[in-house]
Amino acid sequence: MALVTGIMIGGWFFGGNEPAGQDRRSAGAEPGCTEYECRDKDSQRLGCHIGAWTAAATWSGRTYIELRYSPRRRAAWARITDAEVGDTARVEGPKGVHNQRSVTYENDTYSPMVEAAYPAAARACGVVRGKEVCTPQGGSSPLPPALTDEREPARKAAPTESGTETGTETGTEKGAGTSG
Repeated sequence: MALVTGIMIGGWFFGGNEPAGQDRRSAGAEPGCTEYECRDKDSQRLGCHIGAWTAAATWSGRTYIELRYSPRRRAAWARITDAEVGDTARVEGPKGVHNQRSVTYENDTYSPMVEAAYPAAARACGVVRGKEVCTPQGGSSPLPPALTDEREPARKAAPTESGTETGTETGTEKGAGTSG
């Protein structure tokens, strides 16, 4: 009994009282990177997706392409959802800097980050079933929140009307950003 009590007190004393799954290092921590320091890095592993928002978005068939932007990190990345294995998310930043990642399993992915002092400094592209589709440059305010957070694919239905898939106003639908 004394051993069990000692273990419980020790666990509480050395941080066992925090909610399960909470990462003490990232809870309220300062950014691990800012602008150019974020280039080629993973937004989720650094916690950049917290407070990030969708600055531009478009559709390619049923695949949703988003430009994600972190004002705290001044960095951007591309995210595609409802895609197929082999489809690619690419973010393009200032001065020709770009990063990309392809879907390797499941149906979504996001690219590594590029520096972007403001959302209009970047755009997102998706290569979906061999066809490239890009968002416009990022806007200055977040698009409406999506139904899911950054860790889950967006589950908004694809637009029903057909149109061009060039990322221009015709044939695209803006909206459904994420809050994560």
